[in-house]
Amino acid sequence: MNLFKYIYQMYYKPKIFFPKISYSSYGEDKILLKYFKNKKKGFYVDVGCYHPLVGSNTYLLYKRRNWNGVNIDVNSLSIDLFNAARKDDENFNLAVSDKKKKLKLYFRKNINMLNTVNKKYALRHFRKGFKEKIVKSDSLDSILDSSKYKNKQIDFLNLDIEGNELKALESLNFKKYNPKLICVEIHNYGNNSNKNLKNNPTYKFLTKKKYKIFWKNGFSYIFKRL
Repeated sequence: MNLFKYIYQMYYKPKIFFPKISYSSYGEDKILLKYFKNKKKGFYVDVGCYHPLVGSNTYLLYKRRNWNGVNIDVNSLSIDLFNAARKDDENFNLAVSDKKKKLKLYFRKNINMLNTVNKKYALRHFRKGFKEKIVKSDSLDSILDSSKYKNKQIDFLNLDIEGNELKALESLNFKKYNPKLICVEIHNYGNNSNKNLKNNPTYKFLTKKKYKIFWKNGFSYIFKRL
């Protein structure tokens, strides 16, 4: 990536010209800094990392706590930015699913928060239509096993992959990687949001794995290991 393109995509396009108090969508990064206030050089895994700054739940951990980790995104431009901005991290241009295979990606732009491999999600959010292309995917467990962080316990796992979060979670070996905190989007459609939450497959999966809700704001939930 040339310097002009990097500066444009990293700072100019998102209009980030000065340091910010928070880079997350709902203030998750401030919660994480407080929770991990005594933890230096921790390990994060960011699935659907999108951008090193915009909406990032891991940037403040990287910048202020000297954390590093694994960043994964299906959009190649996202990974180009991470390769330039976080050179000490391991960055993978892949979709995350239950196993190594090829999937259809539904997208509007090359870098977009809503790009997804979940067609139902694409139909719901891309009302004006979308494009398709074939992309490579692998399980989260396999990706981590191929990295320098193999078998290292995860301090913070972030998942934002537009409707495919459950498959990613199911593909992780919790006995081996055992995340302390997990941040995931849960969309509770319908009027009775509390009832819908308890019936949500992602919520049910995490509670079965002995996690409980630690914090929530909007669609964003942070689960803590019991």
